[in-house]
Amino acid sequence: MRAEGAPVSILKAWIEREQQRAMYWWRPKNGAINVGDYLAKVIVEAMLGLRDLDLIDKRDRRHRLFSIGSVLHNARDGEAVWGSGINGKIDDDRHQFRRLDVRAVRGPLTRSYLQARGIAVPEIYGDPALLMPRFFPGELVGTGSRKAFAVVPHFNESPDKYAAYRDHLVLPTCKPLAFVRALLGADLVVSSSLHGVILAEAYGIPAVYLDSGNGEHRFKYDDYYRGTGRSEWHAGESVEACRSLGGNAAFDLAGLQDALMAAFPYDLW
Repeated sequence: MRAEGAPVSILKAWIEREQQRAMYWWRPKNGAINVGDYLAKVIVEAMLGLRDLDLIDKRDRRHRLFSIGSVLHNARDGEAVWGSGINGKIDDDRHQFRRLDVRAVRGPLTRSYLQARGIAVPEIYGDPALLMPRFFPGELVGTGSRKAFAVVPHFNESPDKYAAYRDHLVLPTCKPLAFVRALLGADLVVSSSLHGVILAEAYGIPAVYLDSGNGEHRFKYDDYYRGTGRSEWHAGESVEACRSLGGNAAFDLAGLQDALMAAFPYDLW
């Protein structure tokens, strides 16, 4: 059995290595899943599937595509950007690129940062996770157990911090469809995870950012909200404060989705 399994494992390792050469997605060193970062691969593969393409069909795998996540400090000269953003807690000198092929960014704060470095950036905004319902409609995903609200901790937070809300917790360490299914059972999403907010709003669930002191910089949250056309937005410092505030204002989701899909760099494949 081991002899038969060895070639399969070698092939899988080769495919994953080539996929990582085609695009970047952040993965924890311990092999855990962080739903927002994991979505990068899911959404890009879904976009490519519309043209019968695969990640490893990318013509030039010396340069990667960056899509979802505050990960641009990992980009190298000549790599492509479709929706990624700057992480405000990363020192400026860690951004060592001078040239990027930018098709869209998460929001105007990332655009301004890149423009200040002399990089051309179109005024096309949005986190590609907003495309999830285009590929995985809520009625097909299904709905988890009903609850008045869901609480989504940040990946770096211990669930024990929210022990009082154990029955309302939705952890970001599961795969996207299980995560979305759990959110779809809630009337309100209270999230210190950016992608908890993004996915809730993508599926029409009111959401509010829980500013829980999780160590994350406000830059990426401001960037996302401004990228959706909302220069003003509210957050709470406790679950109960967030519940009192309720979700933030609606935005033109369909318009952002259309613009993001139109900007996808199919020419790199």
